[in-house]
Amino acid sequence: MLKCNQRKIKIFTTPWHTMHFYDLFNALKKDADFYLCLNTSKRWYYETRPLPGNAYFVPYYEKGKYDLAILDIDQQCVNPNFGKSQLYKEMRDLITDIPVVVINHGSPVYPEFLKIGDEESFEYAEKKCKREIRKLVGDRFMVVNSYKAATSDEWGFGCPIWHGMNPDDWWDLPKEPRVFTALSPGGCGEYYNRECMNEVARILEEKYGQTLWWARVNVDTERSFDAYRNFLGKSLIYLDTSFRTPMNRARTEAMLSGCCVVQVEGAHDLERFAKPYENMIIVPNDPEFIAKKITDLLENHYQKCIEIGQKGKMTAKKLFNYERYRQDWLAVLNSLI
Repeated sequence: MLKCNQRKIKIFTTPWHTMHFYDLFNALKKDADFYLCLNTSKRWYYETRPLPGNAYFVPYYEKGKYDLAILDIDQQCVNPNFGKSQLYKEMRDLITDIPVVVINHGSPVYPEFLKIGDEESFEYAEKKCKREIRKLVGDRFMVVNSYKAATSDEWGFGCPIWHGMNPDDWWDLPKEPRVFTALSPGGCGEYYNRECMNEVARILEEKYGQTLWWARVNVDTERSFDAYRNFLGKSLIYLDTSFRTPMNRARTEAMLSGCCVVQVEGAHDLERFAKPYENMIIVPNDPEFIAKKITDLLENHYQKCIEIGQKGKMTAKKLFNYERYRQDWLAVLNSLI
């Protein structure tokens, strides 16, 4: 419970990341009620997550009604033309009577907008992104999704909080010999290392006759939460080629579903929980190598994948659970309220 009082606190927020806030609301259900002011271009995506019982919709912000506000951003918010950027700045400037926590979901990888011409390097784009995010956040408290995201290699500031989930939400079902990914299929290609994923899919198909099942590309897992959990839970292997995205949620969902995770090396905080060939498989950023490895696993090492998936599940249940997540957030809230 929060140290400041024995009542549930009231938190105002403008969420556009349904999955993240679904877990945040549920983890803090004993401690807080959340009041959601949704941008007109966004909504709560009921088909991907049910709305938790401690979440309520409000049409606008009222001063004096809430104890704290949570606003979210990522690197795309440096683009003033995006709706989420405009929403963040409007709410940030409006809310002056209570503490504001900013959750930064991303990392400073946004060359699609910040890199102009060949004469400007990716390093330049990242430095500019860091400066712009620092301006957007100001002196407000910022939470980031990994320990690496807070280092000088990434944002250079922020309080790391790993995500936490309810293990009972995820279905460890009898596994079919297939590889699946839920990596975003469009936007921020450098951030998601999508070129590698595309090449892996091509090589798997053309050279090995295998299919990479890709959410929102060739398999419909978006029609309902159950459809996603069912397909994920039956997939033997989950592939994650990204390494600049802080602590991918979908990878943890796969671990909790008993999938054998194949992860490109260098991803955020791997050194803190990953044990190669014990609870996941770490591979180089090489599409040819990845496609060959996945094919070998699918065709020759089904039982080994099952064993790695079960070890990964144990790791995720221990580290990425609601109770740990709740305690991390209570520490932040107690320091601010």
